[in-house]
Amino acid sequence: MKIAFLLLVIVHGLIHLLGFIKAVDWVQIKDFPIEVSKGSGYLWLTAALFFLIFALSYFLEWKYSWYIGLAAVLVSQVLIIMYWKEAKFGSVPNLIILILTLIAWMNTRFDAKVEKELGLLFASQTNEKAMPHASMDALPAAVQLWLKNSGASAQTGPQKVRVDQAFQLKLKPEQNDWYRGKAVQYFNPVRPGFLWYLDLNILEWVNIRARDLYLDGKGEMLIKLWSLIPMVNEKNNPKIDEGTLQRFLGEMVWFPWMAKSPYITWESVGENKAEAYIQFQGVEASGTFTFDQEGKFRQFQTERFMGGDENAKRYPWIIIAQDHAIHQGIELPTLCEASWILDDGPWKWAIIEILSVDYEGG
Repeated sequence: MKIAFLLLVIVHGLIHLLGFIKAVDWVQIKDFPIEVSKGSGYLWLTAALFFLIFALSYFLEWKYSWYIGLAAVLVSQVLIIMYWKEAKFGSVPNLIILILTLIAWMNTRFDAKVEKELGLLFASQTNEKAMPHASMDALPAAVQLWLKNSGASAQTGPQKVRVDQAFQLKLKPEQNDWYRGKAVQYFNPVRPGFLWYLDLNILEWVNIRARDLYLDGKGEMLIKLWSLIPMVNEKNNPKIDEGTLQRFLGEMVWFPWMAKSPYITWESVGENKAEAYIQFQGVEASGTFTFDQEGKFRQFQTERFMGGDENAKRYPWIIIAQDHAIHQGIELPTLCEASWILDDGPWKWAIIEILSVDYEGG
């Protein structure tokens, strides 16, 4: 899609350049149907330069490229109106460029929103009083083995976590093919919170941006088509608050030292299982962790609201680890599957591959 769009912009820009060349009479252009005066020729040159500069800045993914795109379309459309009889069909590429430029603008706004929320996620750390972490001896044996063998037992842990993910997603149980995208997730292990950001193409020309946020005990879910049309916008909802806290609890497997956090208490429920309880800002959640004989994390399960409307029901929500690898000295699950167990059977809705993990501030 990007290459096709760039070719459209470049060709459209070169056509405007022909108008300038004809105006200054550098060469004879017999097939150019418009008689262009020297005065308006410089408008044709301006439009051409705007389109070509826009193509370059769009290719380089400069976040303000949409300014140039809008200027190019504006100048071009003025020319088309001036020479409407001969140039009216130039409005079609202008419309296409305008739509995709507006989408680029909305992407910029979406990214700016995420950046602002990311600052808030870690700014709250400075207001958090230091609290003692649990000793290893206070944890169930299965959790102790997990922390020891993962390499996280001696850590209180870095203050920031970034996890880059390759994401496969199904938006509904009956969907056959997987949508593919990339996500980045930031965690605050000091003061429980996370921000997850997904860029997903569901068709060649159809893009979805999603952002999930857990901040100061409140959860939010936002999904937009082309960063423009809201598909999901859930916030100020106790069910979403609880669900995002449950997700934070399960995803601490990417920063295992969180198991010793003062916000989490544990109870052994079997040889290789332990129940974790987390409480933060008046919201409580729990889930069961399952490990193998070597202490590797294998599964997390909780009862989670599916959605946030008044009819939303709790269903089992399960994360299963399929593979592990070492990142920055800690063994982590690097291939996970997430499923809902619905009334009519399981729905595996996500496959998450961990591309990289970065810890900061330890």
